[in-house]
Amino acid sequence: MALTTWFWVGAVGMVVGTVLPLRDMIRYPSHRRYDLVLAGITGLAAIAYAAMGLGFTETTVADHTIFVARYIDWLVTTPLIVAYLAMLARPARRTYVWLLVADIFVIAAGIGAAFTDGTLRWALFAAGALGYLVLAFGLLRVLPRSLGSNPDPRVHSLFVTLRNITVVLWTLYPVVWLLGPAGFGLLQYEMYTIVVVYLDFISKVGFVAFAAIGVDAVDRLVTATRDASTATPSPVEAPSATDDD
Repeated sequence: MALTTWFWVGAVGMVVGTVLPLRDMIRYPSHRRYDLVLAGITGLAAIAYAAMGLGFTETTVADHTIFVARYIDWLVTTPLIVAYLAMLARPARRTYVWLLVADIFVIAAGIGAAFTDGTLRWALFAAGALGYLVLAFGLLRVLPRSLGSNPDPRVHSLFVTLRNITVVLWTLYPVVWLLGPAGFGLLQYEMYTIVVVYLDFISKVGFVAFAAIGVDAVDRLVTATRDASTATPSPVEAPSATDDD
């Protein structure tokens, strides 16, 4: 199969994945904030794959072809995945910001490595790999602490499932990059594309599908947020005149 065929397979798969959060948003309007993030993950990826299928954003650097839309996709959708995990864990703003910064740094370093050659390419790849270690540590150790010592079991289960899918699959991307045309060239373009489409499908559509299945966990978060916003502190009872007697 030609490369463009695989790009269209990826586009169709992402469109199918986008249907899930859109359906949930219609059924549960209170989940809109969560569903829009999920729809953005697969919806933007579908646009990127369609652009590649149409032959847009294709360029050549050194001895290999680069599909710019793929890197734009990763630069936009991976922060949305981090954002959704943060929406489940509800960390402090500071934690959320540095996780996003780490994620963007990793993708930016990967883009730089793809568009350069020689020593600089490998230096940027190494910088991105170190950045990913920081990001993985944040997802595995720091972000879960925001759930608290006694989290809602359903929210905790959904968070752990989505977090594990993300970390396991994201760890495979740099390995595939190394084996692909921009790295050591052990994978030809078609095989590299097939592997990346598969990884994208699982890491994005799989993520969105599991999140859609966990609609009850989101409902608990929405309810807890609503209850917290409507709760008012009980008035402090003023001491009576006889208290000093």
